[in-house]
Amino acid sequence: MSVPRRRTHLPGDERREQILDCALEVFARKGFHDTSVADICGKAQIGRGTLYQYFKDKRDVLGALIDRIVRRVIEAIQGWPPFELPPDIPWTVEDNIAFIEGRCSQIMQVVFADADTASLILRMARSTGFMRDTLARIDDHVVGAIEKDIRTGLDQGILRPFEPHVVAQFIVGGIEKIVVAALDEGRVTDIGRIAHEISVLLSCGLLLPERVTPGTT
Repeated sequence: MSVPRRRTHLPGDERREQILDCALEVFARKGFHDTSVADICGKAQIGRGTLYQYFKDKRDVLGALIDRIVRRVIEAIQGWPPFELPPDIPWTVEDNIAFIEGRCSQIMQVVFADADTASLILRMARSTGFMRDTLARIDDHVVGAIEKDIRTGLDQGILRPFEPHVVAQFIVGGIEKIVVAALDEGRVTDIGRIAHEISVLLSCGLLLPERVTPGTT
């Protein structure tokens, strides 16, 4: 005769995270729409009442899983050191490429740290209507951070005049498109190469230097 396993009592935060981890496993196996609250509770070895202490329903559970990834991206952005030019040292094209490359790499590394999970959550977000809000939340923070870097560069006189918000939206939109496509297709992504290509484009433009007509900018 098998002896049922005893439920482990966990502190509130740990229990909530355990429920999310178990829900993610069940969603991966059965899909969001075919998963029930009972399935999640069974995996977590808890009663329905315990789950309802933390979440209203399985859609609320999915929202919390999405929030995990969003928070990781936002926390990474908030941890960026401010853009500051070194005193009395010229800022070169190579410096600019390296700086932008670092920023782009940090964003993508957060998402691709667990690409399988991010891909699964992306698919569920799209099928449940969470997608637009999820990307909007990320965009608000990332666009704001990049716009701040651009304004600093403009104030320091190292960038030509342009509209910072438009350029920041362009940068984030391009990165977002690359990331979403890679997750959708399950492709292995060369973060370093992509970050370098973006940084060279933004620092040097599209035209070869010898093809630029003198007197035009």
